[in-house]
Amino acid sequence: MGQSNSHFLFSILWKASNLLRHKIFFWLLLHDRVNTRNLLKRKSMFLNTYGCALCNYKTEETSLHLFWDCPFSMHCWNSI
Repeated sequence: MGQSNSHFLFSILWKASNLLRHKIFFWLLLHDRVNTRNLLKRKSMFLNTYGCALCNYKTEETSLHLFWDCPFSMHCWNSI
């Protein structure tokens, strides 16, 4: 299908010796395609609230918030 330039993270990702489902999830995360409330909103799905379900803040649930900014995820990352 021709040559295309991709980010170096993708070549590292596919060469890594991880489970395929982990590779696919990380690929979805890099492409902002993880099913967050923000993505459902962009796909015109109606929800009562688009805020994060894991914290009490009224922050919209995006991939960035869900995996890095949310206090719950910060606690999870710190415990690892």
